[in-house]
Order: sequence, then structure tokens, then C-alpha cells
Amino acid sequence: MKLENINLLTPLARKIGGDRVSVPHIMAFLQYNSFRKMSNLARLLWEKKKCRDELVGLPFILFLEVNNICNLHCPFCLTGKGKKGERPKRNMTLREMKGVVEPLAEVLYFIQLYNWGEPLMNKDLFKLAEYAHRKKIFTMVSSNMNFSSSTIPQDIIDSGIDYFIAAIDGFSAETYSKYRRGGDFNKAIKNLQTITELKKKQGSKTPYIEWQYVVFRHNQHEIQAAKMFAEDIGVDYFHPIKGYVEDPEWITTLEEYRSDLGSPESVTDCARPWTHFNVRVDGGVASCCYEYYKKDDFGNVFTTPFNEVWNNDMFKASRQVIAHGVGTSTSKKTICHKCIATGKRPSFEENI
Repeated sequence: MKLENINLLTPLARKIGGDRVSVPHIMAFLQYNSFRKMSNLARLLWEKKKCRDELVGLPFILFLEVNNICNLHCPFCLTGKGKKGERPKRNMTLREMKGVVEPLAEVLYFIQLYNWGEPLMNKDLFKLAEYAHRKKIFTMVSSNMNFSSSTIPQDIIDSGIDYFIAAIDGFSAETYSKYRRGGDFNKAIKNLQTITELKKKQGSKTPYIEWQYVVFRHNQHEIQAAKMFAEDIGVDYFHPIKGYVEDPEWITTLEEYRSDLGSPESVTDCARPWTHFNVRVDGGVASCCYEYYKKDDFGNVFTTPFNEVWNNDMFKASRQVIAHGVGTSTSKKTICHKCIATGKRPSFEENI
């Protein structure tokens, strides 16, 4: 489906599913639907509307952190800063990944195969994507594009990955390297070109390729040149987005891409503890994709069955505080309490 047609559906989709519904979510719904998935989704949205804290429905979006290792040192990323989060640096194994997916395979629309790492550094990523494809689950991967292996572009196409994000923030070596520290702009662009060329040459419908361009003050003047280049090489979606910043000097002067320091979240309609299941590289269950430290986990699916985690006291407390506010009396205090109270995503750290 063309981007223009998806954009026409976005307002309706966000009215039903919340403000965070995006292009890949809509694509997943349209491409991999079933009666089982639809009935589960409807049940969960109804339970969210009714502010239920103990759910019958199962999460239909999975965030699976296939690794927490990265080859760059981006200054506003906790991995880039060298934070360990009390977790070992590792790649999730294929067996571990399948073990997380299997209990939810019949209801999942969408798997995000990355979080606090560079997913292409996990050699089993493509096998997991192939597995998910066979299970009719939409897969999305985001990469900083600084890989050296010549086989990766073909693996991306062959694995059936549905949606591929190339994170390239700038259109010159100078602007790119200011945030993507340790990265090589020319390598990133060349890798992107190779993927688009292979996709076109082989007549492949997948992956849908997004160039994600985080807008900062230092790269805002290159947006149009990057967009023209993206269109020329066959990128499906050039997507400038607001920069997540922890330093006011980085905030763009372009109003449409400006964000307040720390990118405060709109948390009043947060549906994540109802609709999402977020698994960190060591099996830790996170409140959302912004949670980083092990001390904030809601459990661990490598040691505890999914059904014992999904409605535990941590999840129920988080659903209660999101539904009813910080004054709510809950059995546990979770990271969601702080998020609701401050409006800032958990990964924001003022001292950089």
C-alpha cells in the first residue's frame, strides 16, 4: 500500500488505537490480520477503555531486544553513553527469541526487533525474522547502517523483514558524525543504496524502507537535500522526526521538529502496559521501550512463564496509575509512576 493511502487511514487508526499508532502499525494490521488477532485486539482496546488492570486479552505488539550491543556512541542514548543497566552485554539466542514469541504467535501483529542495541550485530536476527514471517507476524528492524558484511543487504531482503528503518541523521559526514559518533556517513549511505538497488533489481516487495532522519539544529539545513536523494535511490519513506535531546543547544529552530528538553511524553493515553510486551536482552520484562535499568523490570520471561508475568502486581500497578493518576494507591511502585508524575520518558538523564 502506498504511503499516501496509509496516511489517509492514520487519523481513524489513531482515534481507535491511540496517538502512537504509526505507518508500520497500520501496515501490520492490513497485511497480517486474522479473526483471532482481531478479536484479541478488540478485547484489549475494550479492557484499556474500561481501565482494567487484570487482562484477559494478550499483547499484540512485541518489542524484542535482540541485543544491547552497539558499534556507535550516540550521546543521548544510554547504550551510547556506556551505561550497562545492570545487564550483561550480549546477543539474544535464536532459541530465546523463539521462546518469547511462541506463547503470543497467534495474536501478535507486530514485532520490533531492536531496542537498546544495533540489531544487525546479532547473527540470528534474520533467522528470527524468517520464523516470524512464517508465523505471519509483521517485523520491523532499525539500523544505524554501519555494517561491513557484504551479505547483510541480501539477508535483509531474503529474511522477509517487512519494515526496515535506516537511521541516518544528516547528509554530510560533518553533520552525521556529530550525533552518530563513531559512525561512517559514506558507509551508511552506501549500505542504504545497496539495499534499495537489490530490492528493485529483484522485484522484492519487502522490506518497506524508511530513512529516519532525526532533526537537530546542526542538520536541519540538509533535510531537503537528503529527501531528494532518498527519493532518487528508491527509499519508500523519508521521515524527519523530532530530536530526542538532553542539551538545549541541539534543539532545532524549525518549529515542526522542535521538542522540549527531554522530549516529555504525552502519557495520559499511554496504552503500553495493555497492548505491548517489552522483553530485554536478558529476558527482563520492561514497562516500555524507554526502560533501561534492570531494577525497573516487571519480571523475567526466561525464568517465569509469560502468563505469570502479564498480570503480576507490577503490571497491574502500572495500569492503575496510568488509568487513574499518581494519587492512586497501588500495591507496588513502578517506573510508570515516575513517568506519569514527570511526563518525561524514563531514559531521560539530565546529566550527560
